[in-house]
Amino acid sequence: MRLEKNKASKARATIGAAIALAALSLSATAQAAWHPTASHAQALENATQLGALPDTAPLRIAVSLKLQNQAALTSFLQSTHTLLSRDYGRTLTPEEFNAAYAPSARQVQAVTDYLTRAGFSNIVVAPNNLLVTAEAKRSLVETAFSTRIMQFKYADRVVYANTRDALVPDALDGLVLAITGLQNANTAHPLIQHLDASTKAKALPLAGTATGHVPVQFPAIYDAGSTPAGTATNIGIIAEGNLTQVLTDLRTYEAQNGLAQVPVTFVPSEVNGTDTSGLDEWDLDSQSSTSIAGGVQNLYFYNAASLNDSDLEVAYNRAVTDNKVKAVNVSLGICESSEKSSGAMAATDQIFQQAVALGITFFVSTGDGGAYTGCSSQEGIPTAVSYPASSPYVVAVGGTTVTTNTNGSYAGETTWAGGGGGVSVDETAPSWQQAITHSTARGLPDVSMDADPNSGAVIIVSGSSLQVGGTSLAAPLSTGTWARVESAHGNSLAFAAPIIYAAASTPGAFHDVTSGCNSGSGLQALLSALLGQKDYCAAAGYDNATGLGTFDIARFNAAVP
Repeated sequence: MRLEKNKASKARATIGAAIALAALSLSATAQAAWHPTASHAQALENATQLGALPDTAPLRIAVSLKLQNQAALTSFLQSTHTLLSRDYGRTLTPEEFNAAYAPSARQVQAVTDYLTRAGFSNIVVAPNNLLVTAEAKRSLVETAFSTRIMQFKYADRVVYANTRDALVPDALDGLVLAITGLQNANTAHPLIQHLDASTKAKALPLAGTATGHVPVQFPAIYDAGSTPAGTATNIGIIAEGNLTQVLTDLRTYEAQNGLAQVPVTFVPSEVNGTDTSGLDEWDLDSQSSTSIAGGVQNLYFYNAASLNDSDLEVAYNRAVTDNKVKAVNVSLGICESSEKSSGAMAATDQIFQQAVALGITFFVSTGDGGAYTGCSSQEGIPTAVSYPASSPYVVAVGGTTVTTNTNGSYAGETTWAGGGGGVSVDETAPSWQQAITHSTARGLPDVSMDADPNSGAVIIVSGSSLQVGGTSLAAPLSTGTWARVESAHGNSLAFAAPIIYAAASTPGAFHDVTSGCNSGSGLQALLSALLGQKDYCAAAGYDNATGLGTFDIARFNAAVP
């Protein structure tokens, strides 16, 4: 009897060992079946781990699918601005783009089937098949993408971030580019600056005076002259939160300045969320862009659900797939290293590539920390540039201090110390920039406009006047300028960046800013100097302080073929 028990015990042990070995083998096989994406573990400096993110509220993620025929798309985009090419100046319709370059229905089905099996809900496929958004609890997200999501105390906030790279199984290998929404530690920041004691301007080596301007004064300052108003052109603004007061402020501003009301459309049609922290930003964007344009046909607010990567990608993509606007303002930024790491750079660059193919131009603020745009506050000690401004598929807009004469006319400009600019470590310069800079590294900015709060915009915020600046002013001034140029050319122009660089050969098309450095301000500038950090100074021609300079609208428009 005892012998039989011993035999049974040994048999059970043998079976148990076999099961354990099989499980181990299965685990190893499963691990070998996972494949990398562009979304990597987030390294949060000086963060305190608080444990696993509670498995309660669902996370909203965005799965970015890879474009098809990427080499052919790159070649096409190059040919659209190559003289004598049969595709010179050509733009595609969304249908043409989807047929040639978008992920296929079969590929999308593979992704949605996987997400469904993994327990995700609210699965939505974008019209161009580039994004699939979905929601699931933390534990399901971790299992689906073989990652781990933890909570942290970071930069005085409680946040979450993935501590392992996001992977995909065999079924999705080669289809998925990135998975975003796995972290909210590093998110985009509005790049607006208020006028206060810390931003007071020093004496400038220029004629004229640095003073605030109601945005209706900018067309005269930047020599709109007889350039038609942008009233034949639609523009867009990427925004977030409750925009009810933004529309009220725009109507108040228009009434105070004797302007016709600009038609406004919100996308989505309802006002998202309850967040009003960005009210001054969206006020600045709308009032300054439409003013320098002299009016637009329609102003579209593409309203993101949040400033997290996954939600911003949806807003960017909607502005592109709708194909209703010629220019889109983005007064937001985050250091490019975090966007590279999260996969948001790879995902968003694809969206911007489609924008270029369709002839839609995103004008993006370069940041308000000078040459130093840190991840947590947009101001830091290391030299860095801001994304999405560093994308080669947008126009990056830096900042100046503009001075005016007693009659309000243009007197001169110098680099605003806070204007973001520098050299990307992750993005490659497009050919039109390389032709001028002779560098393969993406340089910022492309152009600049007024950004110093001391010479900035006096806008309406919550019914009252407020003087503000930042590259959040420079970007909408460029957006509105392009609306004028598009209207003057029957909305027939392709992506703005190659056209802008080509115009640089025309004398007077830009105010060439040749003084000042983007050294930051206050303690930041002092510490940077002590540590020997590099900033960038303006010089004749292109530079990483102000790019090609600022628009002389009439002369620039005349230089556009």
